[in-house]
Amino acid sequence: MLLPPPEILLSWPEPNYDNPDRQGYFMAPLTIVMMVICGIVVLLRLYVRAFILKAFKADDWLIIAATITAMAVSITCILSEGAGVGVHIWDLTQEQIKMVRIWSLATQLTFTWAVSLTKLSILLFYLRFCTTKAFKISIYATIAFLVAWTINWTFLVTFQCVPVEAYWRLPKSGDYCIPLQNEMHLLHGSTNLATDIAVLLLPIPTVWSLQMPIRQKLTLIGVFTLGIIAPLSAILRLIYIEKATVSWDQSWWCLELWIYTSLETHVGIVCASIPSLKPLAIKFFPRFASSQAYTDNLTPMGMSNSGGGPSIRRPSHSRAQGVNSNHSRADRAGRVRSLYPLSVIAKDGRGESQESIVGNMVLGRESMDPITSFSSSSTPPKVPPKEGTIVKTTEITGNVTMWDGRMYGDERNV
Repeated sequence: MLLPPPEILLSWPEPNYDNPDRQGYFMAPLTIVMMVICGIVVLLRLYVRAFILKAFKADDWLIIAATITAMAVSITCILSEGAGVGVHIWDLTQEQIKMVRIWSLATQLTFTWAVSLTKLSILLFYLRFCTTKAFKISIYATIAFLVAWTINWTFLVTFQCVPVEAYWRLPKSGDYCIPLQNEMHLLHGSTNLATDIAVLLLPIPTVWSLQMPIRQKLTLIGVFTLGIIAPLSAILRLIYIEKATVSWDQSWWCLELWIYTSLETHVGIVCASIPSLKPLAIKFFPRFASSQAYTDNLTPMGMSNSGGGPSIRRPSHSRAQGVNSNHSRADRAGRVRSLYPLSVIAKDGRGESQESIVGNMVLGRESMDPITSFSSSSTPPKVPPKEGTIVKTTEITGNVTMWDGRMYGDERNV
């Protein structure tokens, strides 16, 4: 433990162990509220991915690990308040100072892993709609940097004092602590903020280049920019790191610092999980997709629920109408890409399959399975036979099923 200079110790008032000044007991309630909100959002995300989309992947496992470590961050913050955080350091006993330092070290370590796992989960999520080689390389490069960042700061935080227990006990002969610990913590917070901004901005150029209407691009970018809340939390945390490090009264200033530390971890997880909740919103709040245009986006083959039940809209056989139809090849591809706003089926076959994007859709009162995968073969998808119905097969092109204005395949009575 680094001790203050003698002139600082002499400037402190007489200790008040019986009735010390305290900032308040508001950290525990605020932190618990954040834990509950984060836990609910993550459980809903896991429900959507496991039971609605049936596409539980690596990014979901990472978000589980991030949530566990984020809960550990909040628990250490709550325990540190009971130990003496929020009280002037001169009003704490030596045992209280020891416990404050122990929980401080635990918070630093768990925070490092919580934010790293959250950002790694987001980066793996980006791979779901990665359509260019440059974007893929940038994702893997950011992942490599984050892994190195996590290992480096885990080592530095753990061994900022050698032996480790020298961080919370009075100095003994042979103990060594990094003399620039305050600067180290500022560097930790600054590099964490830099990675937040990098992960936030990484997908925007790729999203903007997608072949979809401008309105959908802006909506998609808007969903991504929800993540700006995490860098804002990191900025607030960095401000209080500076306040805590320039003062020897760290137990007093750490109260706000731990609040923003807990906030940043939970906000990052919530922002990473909200985009996955759209299918759940559609399932329980049909008005969320009440417009016909949105319904069209959910049905890449133009399935409609007008009338008594699900049906398939058939394009006109007119060549002119086929050329001028709103259901052109590019338009249909755009509609398929908008089926799930944060997923793309690329022309070259990369990206996430429709099977992992969409589960069963409910149109009106009847439930039907949409086409759940796209094949590059020339075999058209099988349409469930219905007596007296004329079925026209479709053309499979570039991993996207669409109506072609000029070629309809064969026509059969079934």
